[in-house]
Amino acid sequence: MVIAGRIQRYIFRECVTSLALTLGIIVLAIVLVDVVEQMRTIGGRTQIGIDTAFTLTMMKTPGLILETLPFAMLVGSILTYSQLSRRSEIPAIRAVGVSAWRFLGPVMVLAVLLGVVMVTALDPLATRLNADFEATRARLLGTTTPTNSGVWLSQGDLQAGADPSPSALPSTNQQAIIHGRRVVNRGQALENVTFWYFRPGAGGPSDREFTHRIDARRAELTPGFWQLTGVVENRLGGEIQRTDTLALPTNLSGDTLLSRFASSKTIPFWDLPAFIEAGKAAGMETGEYVLKYNTLLATPIFMLAMSLIGAVVCLRLARSGGLSRLVGAGALAGFVLYFTNRLASGMSASGATPPEAAAWCPPLFALFAVLTLLAHAEDG
Repeated sequence: MVIAGRIQRYIFRECVTSLALTLGIIVLAIVLVDVVEQMRTIGGRTQIGIDTAFTLTMMKTPGLILETLPFAMLVGSILTYSQLSRRSEIPAIRAVGVSAWRFLGPVMVLAVLLGVVMVTALDPLATRLNADFEATRARLLGTTTPTNSGVWLSQGDLQAGADPSPSALPSTNQQAIIHGRRVVNRGQALENVTFWYFRPGAGGPSDREFTHRIDARRAELTPGFWQLTGVVENRLGGEIQRTDTLALPTNLSGDTLLSRFASSKTIPFWDLPAFIEAGKAAGMETGEYVLKYNTLLATPIFMLAMSLIGAVVCLRLARSGGLSRLVGAGALAGFVLYFTNRLASGMSASGATPPEAAAWCPPLFALFAVLTLLAHAEDG
């Protein structure tokens, strides 16, 4: 047990060193290329110095690390165990009675820990700095963040207990279909808005009846209310009422509007659950955000699968050699896993597969496949 513990600590240090070296080389290359790209794109339209270009690149660096860590984990794992095999340390470790599952434990622990850090810390940091990058880039170019051309929302339910009177004021229990022709200030308000209100019909909630329509020049979403200005209310029978301001109760939040047009890249991990619930309450399509949330949850599994691909290489090298061929096969398998994960995400975006399946199936399949190969190689 003492020998096994020392061996595991030694291998863990080797894994950390190989991972740091691999990640450093990859990130350095990407940063150098990105600085040149910032000078070419932004510098071609406005005067910026190398320090500004470097600052912009640093804002993107956490996102770049998030994208490249799986590859660094793959290469670092292969590098570590191939070196151990080439130095005949793997055969020596096996000769003292240490099983493969024990000397593979350090890279497995490192992969899972990195996956947790990527989800809980690196993704929120990358999200925040990416927003700063977009704001700084827009300021340098003299542009503004584009707004959406329109948004559709749904609020409330057709409750059996809702007041069916056409003259009753709207409540959060009444169903309303809302169309805002322009979203401003990242979901704080809508302009040129129309509210269509409905009540339960004779057949119950499934048989809804139109009651009235409200048009407004602007609708600002505050906690619990829509604050409308420039209001024109049209009721059945041709009655029209005009008011300067009107407050309508609502169960929506500011995140609901943002979820209609914000990219999933702008939402950090910790905000995604509440964000998804707000989108569902508004009747919005939340597949993009569910996909990102489940993909982040599956990240430790994905990292574990990438690291264990190198284990197949190390076991084979210890017995039959063939360094170049097997290292190449391991690298190819890791890249295939990465692009399969991307393909599954694309299929989810098109509606071909549920987002949960697209996020979990590729890493789980890869993990079970590599564990099966390891079990066959180790136990026969």
